[in-house]
Amino acid sequence: MAPEEQASYDASFRDKDEYALWLKPENEVRDILKRIIDRLAEEYDAPVFEPHITVASGIKMPVDEMVGRLESVSNAFEPMTLYLGDTDFRDSYYRSLFVRIAPNEALLALRERSLREFRLEHEPYMAHISLMYREMDPGKKPQIIERVGKRFDLVFIPDKIHLVRVSGPSETWKELLHVPLLTP
Repeated sequence: MAPEEQASYDASFRDKDEYALWLKPENEVRDILKRIIDRLAEEYDAPVFEPHITVASGIKMPVDEMVGRLESVSNAFEPMTLYLGDTDFRDSYYRSLFVRIAPNEALLALRERSLREFRLEHEPYMAHISLMYREMDPGKKPQIIERVGKRFDLVFIPDKIHLVRVSGPSETWKELLHVPLLTP
């Protein structure tokens, strides 16, 4: 990284916190998803949050070490084209309602490299962008999908990877820093 591009971060973050790596949509795609998240949060008394794809989570290490590891990961990957697809749900708080991301080899490679770099366990992965966090009767979710849309034919190209403190409730989550992916 050139000196003027070096990552800086808020020193108030504590090493004992838990962190995640996110890719975030920007511009129009972000705005569309954020409006849906906010509307669902208001209608169903659910938390608000930023639209994102979690690449890796459960990171617990000193902040300075995370910054170096994140720069190593980001320097190995170029921005990738990601396609949003079908809306789906699970009986899970963080996957209550979400939009699937079409299978993408670059995203899977980024995840694998991130897991290795941050010394995390390999677990099954389903790339998605959540639309609502909430415990809810699964029988109500198909009706919500009918209203928000069964499919999102949207495309975005994330060019940064974000390190986010995800300790505590989602309303308290905060981005520590972001670093650009390798410019082609």
